[in-house]
Amino acid sequence: MRPPRESFNISDWEDDKQFLRCWRHQDCQPCLVEDGCSWCPFASSWTCTPNAYSIPLLAPAYNENICPHWAERWEIRTRPLGCQVSTITALTGAVSIASTLTIVALVF
Repeated sequence: MRPPRESFNISDWEDDKQFLRCWRHQDCQPCLVEDGCSWCPFASSWTCTPNAYSIPLLAPAYNENICPHWAERWEIRTRPLGCQVSTITALTGAVSIASTLTIVALVF
């Protein structure tokens, strides 16, 4: 076993601070006000989790464990879309609009 001084590094401490900063929130709105936090909305967890990805909305594509429960990762709420729009809703809307515009462009 290594002595505590050898096993400690500043990045671990920064990760812990971010984790504690996010997990102290018990509601979606205050969670999303914090930089680097996202809301996992399922009734089983209702958790504010750290999300340091440059595009927070796409975090589930990079990290399957972004939320405590595997099934809710695509339901994560992030800024700037807020508490009412999940990742899957935003992606579905974007794909629908892009598909519609592509079909219209091909027809005309």
